[in-house]
Amino acid sequence: MKTFIISFLAVAMVCGYSCNSAFGQGKEKPFGTVKTKVIELKVTGMTCQGCADHVTSALSQKSGVIKSDVQFASNSATVTYDASVVEEEEIIQTIEETGYKAEAKTSKDKKEIKKDDAMPHACCVPKKKS
Repeated sequence: MKTFIISFLAVAMVCGYSCNSAFGQGKEKPFGTVKTKVIELKVTGMTCQGCADHVTSALSQKSGVIKSDVQFASNSATVTYDASVVEEEEIIQTIEETGYKAEAKTSKDKKEIKKDDAMPHACCVPKKKS
């Protein structure tokens, strides 16, 4: 048993030392060099939650995007990304390629939107029965 454990540890150390992809790190991206940033965007043109899901899907496929939270009700997106891989302009371009307008939020745009102020689109409102 002791021999098995020593052998396992030796193999793990050799692989971890010589393998370029150990723990997702390599010479081009050593430990501690990830520069994460968060950007808040105003996204216009979305008409329902499906639109927000479409933007989220596009952002999740973009290299360098770590996390995205797209909200239809507030017409906003919060994106966490690796600044050494992707730039803010590329994120905005990715959203615009999906068919929506995106721009960085100003301090005026960052005010809270009350739930009552958000107007649902016609496709999202239940139809009244006659």
